[in-house]
Amino acid sequence: MRKCSISLVFFISVLFSSAVSADAAAVLDRDMRTFLEWFPGVYDNQEQVYFQEELGVPEDERHERIHHTFAPVELAAFGEHVFYVQQYLDDDPTKIYRQRIYVFTADYEEQAIRLSIHTPNDVESLVDAHLDPTLLDGLTPEQTRNMPGCDVFWRRQANQFVGDMKPGACSFVSRRSGKRIIIDDDLLLTENEIWISDRAEDEDGNYVFGNKAGVHHKNLKARRFVCWIAAQERNGEDWTFKNDLEIWDQGGSIWIDTDEDDSQTIGIKMRNVHWPTGANRNSLVLYAYRKGEDRAASYVWGEPEATRLAMNLRWMQASCTLTP
Repeated sequence: MRKCSISLVFFISVLFSSAVSADAAAVLDRDMRTFLEWFPGVYDNQEQVYFQEELGVPEDERHERIHHTFAPVELAAFGEHVFYVQQYLDDDPTKIYRQRIYVFTADYEEQAIRLSIHTPNDVESLVDAHLDPTLLDGLTPEQTRNMPGCDVFWRRQANQFVGDMKPGACSFVSRRSGKRIIIDDDLLLTENEIWISDRAEDEDGNYVFGNKAGVHHKNLKARRFVCWIAAQERNGEDWTFKNDLEIWDQGGSIWIDTDEDDSQTIGIKMRNVHWPTGANRNSLVLYAYRKGEDRAASYVWGEPEATRLAMNLRWMQASCTLTP
């Protein structure tokens, strides 16, 4: 009788454990679907950078301007959920500082979405692969570097995902100092933002890189607009017209030169302004600039969700329309 009771308890516990595991797996699968809906896109921390001086952030604690692109791509050799990542600095697409292949999988043992990060051996040949995915044709994991221990584990907390590495797991030995460098990533994803804090210190606890105040790069998801610009030439009669110009609403800019011998350079900039303090209303703003002038010549604004902005300043006209 005792053996039967023990067997029955064991059988019930196995059934219960299996049911819990199945439920946990179903929750993780659901969370991963949501994550993969939210994650793709273009992000920029223009608003964070713009207001740092006004908010009195010390210069050595201010963030650099970073533009992020996370584009889903088809690379069967890496897995099912693969992204090409390209990031550049200072609103300058030529200042690319990071190119990666991100691979997401459901890790049922960790009950987390696992991100494996691959660095291509030849990054120069992959520049702008989000615009031309054929540049990735034939790429395999063997043509990339993946640092052991540097995977990021994303878990859902309420209506956001929090990502981190296992403490102390991601490290390498510096060729310059000979010391072990420990890297740590701390991230947060919502439907419209991604916050990133990557930092490192050596084995003695000395600063290597990362924001010195420990504040995340707070990046807002950008929307893509397509614009046209018309600029009056110096003779007062002819106009230069340019169309199919791409801009992003998180501090994106466009510059054109007029079609005349003594050409003029004019530009537009778009911001979806999020005021960090005060009673000002958030607004989508389109600015007009003349080359060499720090201050905008003029600007117009609308609701943050606006899908079109236009201006007519007599000497120039511009119109931008939301285009997914």
